[in-house]
Amino acid sequence: MPKKIYYISVGPGTIEDQQTLADQRNYTYDYQVEASEEEYQELRRLLQSTEETQDGTFARAPIPYKSADHDPATEQFNDRMKDLYTLLYRIGTAETKGHIEKMGILKKLGNTDYDLPGYSPDDANEAIDAGNRR
Repeated sequence: MPKKIYYISVGPGTIEDQQTLADQRNYTYDYQVEASEEEYQELRRLLQSTEETQDGTFARAPIPYKSADHDPATEQFNDRMKDLYTLLYRIGTAETKGHIEKMGILKKLGNTDYDLPGYSPDDANEAIDAGNRR
């Protein structure tokens, strides 16, 4: 199956082809990929899914007492972002792969730092006890 060049902007979730890029001279993009029709459809699905899960994290954001740590919406969003960047890396050009490697985003999304001090139930109980002693 022949592959086509596409230009991806993750923030707005857009995928453009070469003709569209030529028509929009000021169009900027984040990544260039070479994708088959199946890969293109998977990319569209992941971009849409990422946008949908991002909405769930926004719903939690204004609640001051609810931490994003271990929040199902945040974890789902991180999973979608990891899937998206894994696909972008797999079908990306050498420049795209190099950029993703420099960002280190795949490693960051795979390591949520929940094992660092301050995240265990004992740490939370200790903080509550310290607050009660004041």
